Amino acid sequence: MVSIRKRGAVYGVIGLMLCVAVYLNWSYFQSPEELTIADQAMEEDAAAGSVYGEVTAVDSADSKAGGTEKTDSDSDYFAQARLSRQTARDEALTMLRETVSSEDASEDAKAEAGQQITAIAGYTVKEERLESQLKAKGYADAVVYISEDTISVVVAPPDGGLTSADAATISEMVTTETGAKPSMLRISEAK
Repeated sequence: MVSIRKRGAVYGVIGLMLCVAVYLNWSYFQSPEELTIADQAMEEDAAAGSVYGEVTAVDSADSKAGGTEKTDSDSDYFAQARLSRQTARDEALTMLRETVSSEDASEDAKAEAGQQITAIAGYTVKEERLESQLKAKGYADAVVYISEDTISVVVAPPDGGLTSADAATISEMVTTETGAKPSMLRISEAK
């Protein structure tokens, strides 16, 4: 009976992690003011014979009065995104560690929780490495969120905006670092 309860707890943690991933993906990419440049990038890429994930623009401030001035809200957006990502990960890791250290959990549940902890640690390292690489490539700031199904990248766009060449560069960096398929990639610019 306790084994069934612990297995249920593990499934609950997995479900919670999935919900957090879906929420973060939704919150990053589903704002009402979202502008998409995916069609333009995909048309250019299709002509070049390559396929990349979705490219969009997201609003980095709750309300900006026209213009393209860079403000503290840009850095606030990236800081808030990193904080949200870290908070969600910390909560998931806490539950997984409780499962691993629980005397009542089955060996299968402990092994699965251990594998998830390792996966999350790997995601965290790759995200930080990619964010550093993006900054080194000249983007003012970037935040990367890696989950099992998608990789979301939000960058502070260059002066002319995010182009298909930028999307190709970012896609190549991400796929090289993670080994993921380009179709898993979602690239956005913080507006």
